[in-house]
Amino acid sequence: MALAGGCAHDCRASQVDAVDYSEGTVDPSGTVYETTPWQSNWLHFPAGRRYKLLHGLGRQPHSVNTYLSFAESPLTTGNNASESAGNQAVIEAVTEEAVTVRNDSCAEFWLRVTATAAPQP
Repeated sequence: MALAGGCAHDCRASQVDAVDYSEGTVDPSGTVYETTPWQSNWLHFPAGRRYKLLHGLGRQPHSVNTYLSFAESPLTTGNNASESAGNQAVIEAVTEEAVTVRNDSCAEFWLRVTATAAPQP
């Protein structure tokens, strides 16, 4: 039986547990987190992958942006990137400690995430 979106099997079930990722950076103002810089290698994001991004902002972000590419380092290799849409990067949770995002599609991508929080009082 084929699943919606043309998958012949449930490719989204390939990984249930979240991969903790704590190597991102926070800018000097303490308000913007990024998993990786634009000009670097992005996170491998195969079908079913779930990341728990430990953002280090110390408070819940008010916005989260997800970017995808078909290349590991898109802007340094002549490839391109775009914002994700639909089920390509599903945001499952946003807390004071982490953002959890999941690839709910059957496609393989490379992922970059940013999160922005209000300045500390």
